[in-house]
Amino acid sequence: KEGTILKDELNSNKTLVISNTNREFLVFDANNYDKKQKIKRGPQIILAKDLGYIASRTAITKDSFIVEAGGGSGAATIFFAQIAKKVHTYEIVEDHFKLIERNLKYMEIENARVNLGDLAEHIENEKEIDLLFLDMPEPITILEKNLTCVKSGAYIVCYVPSISQIQNISNYIKTKENEFYLEEITEVILRHWKVSDRVSRPEHRKEIDHTAFLVFIRKI
Repeated sequence: KEGTILKDELNSNKTLVISNTNREFLVFDANNYDKKQKIKRGPQIILAKDLGYIASRTAITKDSFIVEAGGGSGAATIFFAQIAKKVHTYEIVEDHFKLIERNLKYMEIENARVNLGDLAEHIENEKEIDLLFLDMPEPITILEKNLTCVKSGAYIVCYVPSISQIQNISNYIKTKENEFYLEEITEVILRHWKVSDRVSRPEHRKEIDHTAFLVFIRKI
């Protein structure tokens, strides 16, 4: 329908190229968001709608140190590394570990380190954490550790898909009120719109509504 464009045309310095069906296309350099669409995927990645809210809500900066459990395909690792000073990711599945390493290399990320292993067994090796991000089925296995490595006032964010998980986390935090403060449980909904001269309406497409709940816990 749109035709084809020769690779040499895209590699030229042209800002406008024409396909063999006479369709015009603007050419821009790929930004980081564009490049991340090309990373190799294994497990489901965390979407921009969730990552953006996490970054804003936890106020991470270029000076932040982030520790992540459950790297998956590395999308969150890459996102955090492009904002923060350094990121340490722990992944227990070897194939996922190798995939994250590959994607970090593709994105030319140098301030992130991926470790093959369970964070619960290595958390004592980390110090002065500004954000602890837990994308794992049982984040309580981390919460029940002595988390002196997390700065007072810093955030622990649990990324969990089911209501039963947030109930379990909430119930656990109630027993540890001298250590944690449960600040917020939320989900981020994304809906695309189609705008024309006569009518504006949500697009007829399979929407990505619920991906996961975001549980924001403050370390006391």
